[in-house]
Amino acid sequence: MILSGEKCKNLTNEPEGKANPLLDQYLTTRDLEIRNQLVLHYSYIAKTVALQMRGISSNYAQLEDIVNQGIITLIDCIEKFDPCKEVKFESYAFMRIRGSIIDFIRKQDWLPRRVRKTAKDISAAYEKLSSQLMREPNTHELAEYLDISVDVIYKHYGEMTRSVMLSFESLLDNTINNIFSLEKCNDGQELPESGIFQEEMKKVLVEAIDSLTDRERMVVTLYYYENLKLSEISKVLEVSESRVCQIHSKAIIKMKTRIESYMKG
Repeated sequence: MILSGEKCKNLTNEPEGKANPLLDQYLTTRDLEIRNQLVLHYSYIAKTVALQMRGISSNYAQLEDIVNQGIITLIDCIEKFDPCKEVKFESYAFMRIRGSIIDFIRKQDWLPRRVRKTAKDISAAYEKLSSQLMREPNTHELAEYLDISVDVIYKHYGEMTRSVMLSFESLLDNTINNIFSLEKCNDGQELPESGIFQEEMKKVLVEAIDSLTDRERMVVTLYYYENLKLSEISKVLEVSESRVCQIHSKAIIKMKTRIESYMKG
């Protein structure tokens, strides 16, 4: 049972005086009209996550479908939110909505098995060559290792874009949840290792981004921070959309390899 506001101060973990009174009221009364107001108020979270992930979902579902999935999860977040865990509602909802959309996309199985296998093979080859060479392998080295031509590698990059993106989003989701789970223990006290883990993850992400070429970094920035579609990025860079897919896939593989290496210790 969720504790009342009297037993659990500052329900949304916001600075004093900035907590959402509607959330406090709903947790006490469970009034459906109040819940509807909260859904409307926080619907921007579902829309924001859907926009950030539209590059993965656009091959299967309309943006509206993804937003609806986010809203369904948002309602569940409001129902199950426990303020005594001292986590901001926005942070809690963002992580759960992001995870639910990833799961929703996975269940659609819109990627051919061949493309999934290719993505896995290239990622594995990239990781192994990075370890052997003690540096990032170039496209020619990857092609030679896999015994295929460079042109075929580029073709695969274009095909596997969404597969790599989904895999990377899943990795980030798991990483965020790991940090989240370490932030507080059961009695609400901060665990000493949580700060160390967060700082190390920030360092790994920075190193992953720094490992990219200027063009790769530009594509990642335009896609993840400016929320541009791959077709829009192609116009900015004055290259074909397939070329943007290739650049994006290679960038994501680099970052994914870095993060996975860290997570594996």
